[in-house]
Amino acid sequence: MIKIIDARNLNLADHIRPGDAIIWGQASAEPLDLIDLLIAQRASIGKVNAFVGLALTPTLLPEHTDFISLTSYGALGTSVKLAAAGVLKLVPCHYSSVPNLIDSGRLPVDVAFVQISEPGPDGSHSLGYCNDYMKNAINQARLVIAEINAHVPWTHMDAPLDEDKIDFAIRSDRQPPGVQVPEPGDVDLKIAALVASVIEDGATLQYGVGAIPAAILNALGGHKDLGLHSGLITDEIIDLVENGVITNARKAVHTGISVGAIAIAGPRLKDFLHLNADFQMHPSSTTHGPATLSQIDNLVAMNSALEVDIYGQVNAEQVGDRYLGAIGGQVDFMHAATTAAKGISMIAMPASLGKSGGSRITAKLGGPFVTTARTDVDMVITEYGIADLRGKTLEDRARSIIDIALPEHREELATHI
Repeated sequence: MIKIIDARNLNLADHIRPGDAIIWGQASAEPLDLIDLLIAQRASIGKVNAFVGLALTPTLLPEHTDFISLTSYGALGTSVKLAAAGVLKLVPCHYSSVPNLIDSGRLPVDVAFVQISEPGPDGSHSLGYCNDYMKNAINQARLVIAEINAHVPWTHMDAPLDEDKIDFAIRSDRQPPGVQVPEPGDVDLKIAALVASVIEDGATLQYGVGAIPAAILNALGGHKDLGLHSGLITDEIIDLVENGVITNARKAVHTGISVGAIAIAGPRLKDFLHLNADFQMHPSSTTHGPATLSQIDNLVAMNSALEVDIYGQVNAEQVGDRYLGAIGGQVDFMHAATTAAKGISMIAMPASLGKSGGSRITAKLGGPFVTTARTDVDMVITEYGIADLRGKTLEDRARSIIDIALPEHREELATHI
């Protein structure tokens, strides 16, 4: 039985020490009441370090770093503003490696804040929306404080939560944050139709969040026996499951089960995931790890980019001097898909940067980082077509990619071959 205390009586300075390294859940699993308490009481606690992931709320502000130093594996969601302010330190790493970084002590954890569900039928709690690296953090932390939230689904996991590791908990009635995905536009729909055209029945899908991924999933309604093994799970998969499109019947690992590391709270997903034995939340060492992904011979990895050069190198992290992305799980999945016997690794993106009219396809990447190597990119897809790079020479790759760039940029790009 987890000890529950009134949050109004919780003085974190009685439990957290100056210099402690704190980690908490990300995305829809942010324990917002505990984070708010940490912010409000930070001066009395002393300087601490916090590792944050994808943030969906503007809870942390640059001024809070007077006592809370911030580190992350990327600038994601509202953390982009923290990176822009120069107060977010970045650890470049594969998402699959974060659990091991915690276990090895290279990413130290003294305190873990964890959001959990109300008890399920067997009386146990669940990590709900997010497993990823939080079990590792719980196992390594000296102090574990849970936030029990009635709006969090009880989800099946790879293994039960060890509740003996939790020192005490508070209750929260806050709605977990989600992502408002815009309605797909004409460009998104064109890209989605092209992506759907290369996905075969029985493929196992990995996808991200946004208008294009949502449009792609909506375009797959005529497919059969698709599988789901993804870092993220969102509302868009619900119709595919209910209509018998996603069955996981042909998936070599976790057959019959959809697997994810994080679920993003949406209007329907909480009720859909709650007590659903056909879905499991796993650590990112499993969802993104090579030992697991190498068993999926039909993996289709669908990712996006800030820009792609004419040879297929991908930048998903930085524009100019602004860091606004992450390595995340892209490299984990792209490499696994390109080495799978029936896999496809693809970058699906608009050809244009947007209002500026600039091209996402460039002669050279504008930032200092290559996120994904050209050897791990099978296809680049824009609204202008599909560049299938498999087996092509450097010159042929460049011509294929230039052919799907904005028409007004193609002539200039061709001068760089």
